[in-house]
Amino acid sequence: MSSDVDPVLLNLNVPLIDAVCASVCCDWFEAADLWFEVCREPRYHHLAVQCGAEAALHAGLLDLAEYFYLGLNELEVLPEFVKVLRERSAPIRMARIKYYSQKLAKHRERLRIDTGQELLRLHFFREAVRFLLVSAQFRDDPAAVAPLLARAYWMLGAHASFISLCETHRALLDDTDLGGKVARARRLLIRRSDPPMKNVRRFQDQHPAAPIFTDLVERSVRRQPAAV
Repeated sequence: MSSDVDPVLLNLNVPLIDAVCASVCCDWFEAADLWFEVCREPRYHHLAVQCGAEAALHAGLLDLAEYFYLGLNELEVLPEFVKVLRERSAPIRMARIKYYSQKLAKHRERLRIDTGQELLRLHFFREAVRFLLVSAQFRDDPAAVAPLLARAYWMLGAHASFISLCETHRALLDDTDLGGKVARARRLLIRRSDPPMKNVRRFQDQHPAAPIFTDLVERSVRRQPAAV
């Protein structure tokens, strides 16, 4: 059973509860940024590096994930949920190194045509969104661009943008699981409107790092003066 969360956790100099809620709602880009802030508080460091690495890897923020890895190196055992994501991202990191090492002048034509696809291949999801939205191809050939945008939005956890794109360009999206993804995105978007404590309890009930969070909650409760 989940422990009650001490209200003092809502009023810290770091956004712990906001980070927890973003993770529960799979808003990975925002979650990574928030867990980075939470890392500033030493007593939440072990929780933040695990959840931050998870969010950063999901969102394709591999450079930010490296920062969280520094904290993970302090742990005796790498949490399995982070280990799986880290191993999955290893080929992407190697592909990025190769990409950076290329002389762009020699590949200018290929990059001009396939930049959006290349950014997605390298898990530069945010950069892909920025490029695709302003590209002439989005205006001239939306059938080619819409699936790329949908994937980028999905991976970032940009639920509202994903749902809107699916509603306006459904005929252009060739995804056998599109209906399931839209339904999941709607559920996660609704979660963002739930009271923070409801999402905190979801985190305690479902997330692999819940025992660390619950221990922090219990310590906070023990520090409070007993009622007279």
